Amino acid sequence: MLYPSVKQLTNDKINRYMLVIATAKCARYITQKAIEEREAAEAHKENDRFSKDSRQDTSYDAANDKAVSLAIKRLFDGTYKIIAD
Repeated sequence: MLYPSVKQLTNDKINRYMLVIATAKCARYITQKAIEEREAAEAHKENDRFSKDSRQDTSYDAANDKAVSLAIKRLFDGTYKIIAD
């Protein structure tokens, strides 16, 4: 069971199809940002000989949260909004 439920995420203006599309776009955005942050951290690490082997803290960590789960949470709490025509 997903929390929040589909009923909580949808309303009169947003249908399930719009919710699925918005969640997929949001998840792709989260994944892309995580990849960019990881690449930037690796480039910085290569340029800095004195850096330690610590990972850069990111908002998305594949080991802890899945991109879709994080996208649903962000849509529910209002970080991302679905704009209906």
